Amino acid sequence: MKKSAIAVLASVLFSGHVLADDAQPKAYLGLNYLAAQYEEDGVDDTLDLGAIYVQLGAQINPYLAGELRVGSGVTDDSTTIYGVDASLELKNLFGGYLKAGIPTGTLIYPYVIAGFTRAELEVSASDGYYSASNSDSGSDVSYGAGINLNITDNVAANIEYMQYYDKDGVEIAGLSLGGQFKF
Repeated sequence: MKKSAIAVLASVLFSGHVLADDAQPKAYLGLNYLAAQYEEDGVDDTLDLGAIYVQLGAQINPYLAGELRVGSGVTDDSTTIYGVDASLELKNLFGGYLKAGIPTGTLIYPYVIAGFTRAELEVSASDGYYSASNSDSGSDVSYGAGINLNITDNVAANIEYMQYYDKDGVEIAGLSLGGQFKF
């Protein structure tokens, strides 16, 4: 009798946990502003680029989520190289990522993130007489860390630093700030 009472109590407690877990939002949609820095070997200046991206993710369990991102550049930067004025713009970026986080039992959810990003950049140059432009794209392994601040059960603010691209003498990394709606 004692064993069956313990078994019933354990099953009631466990089923309550399962039902409570099912009530938690599993998917999210977010919007972030990215303040990125572009560095290239042979270029003395660091260029500041801005982008807005949308996140679509799914929380697989309390520790793991999968996420897709699509973004577009909103600000560009310029520099002078050997007397030629050059302007750089982040045209677009998209990627797929895996996030691993630690539920803290508080409003703060720290995480690390890794995946792949594809980015397209456009450079325009002019020396006063001639002008030219060119676009190029590439993909690389991306990684970073961030914190979600859970404002309510369905709304979170987000801050994240991520290394998006570091290949062939070009590095793109930045800090993003935004929000997420969980459903």
